[in-house]
Amino acid sequence: MKQKNQPKWLALAGMGAVVAAAALWSNRRGSYELAGRVVLITGGSRGLGLVLARQAVAEGAKVAICARDAEELERARQELAAGGTEVVALQRDLTDPEAVRSLIAEVQEQLGFIDVLINNAGIITAGPLDHMELREYQDSMDTHFWAPLHAMQAVLPAMRRRGEGRIINIASVGAKFRFRT
Repeated sequence: MKQKNQPKWLALAGMGAVVAAAALWSNRRGSYELAGRVVLITGGSRGLGLVLARQAVAEGAKVAICARDAEELERARQELAAGGTEVVALQRDLTDPEAVRSLIAEVQEQLGFIDVLINNAGIITAGPLDHMELREYQDSMDTHFWAPLHAMQAVLPAMRRRGEGRIINIASVGAKFRFRT
């Protein structure tokens, strides 16, 4: 994870996101049962993604997680599968549209149709505008906009055919803050 002068509020924002995660499982009509459902969590090897994966496992879901770091991903998979739950961990760089499509296909092949997609993968790049490189903005857009869009496009047809499914997109609270130059 690339960081430039990470502000202190970022740690507080992360803690707030964990508290807000509990609300992800409910909707206007009541709770959404995860038992027996297939849940895919991008960025699921640590942080909020791992917290959400633990909750999905605790509620009886079949869980797939993906991340870029193979060792971190395997540690997370072992922890999640320790209780006997079916967990698939797939290393992917979600900035590559083909990697996103192959991720969705492999999860569906191993676990079945995806009932819940949680787009959680993210990167943190912050700093004064005059110190940021154009590539950093491109990386952020690839990770925070294009990767979730490609994942949603890949799962949506099957969700529509089945008449159900949930897509949750997680965004950083950092987008709410104004940075000084």
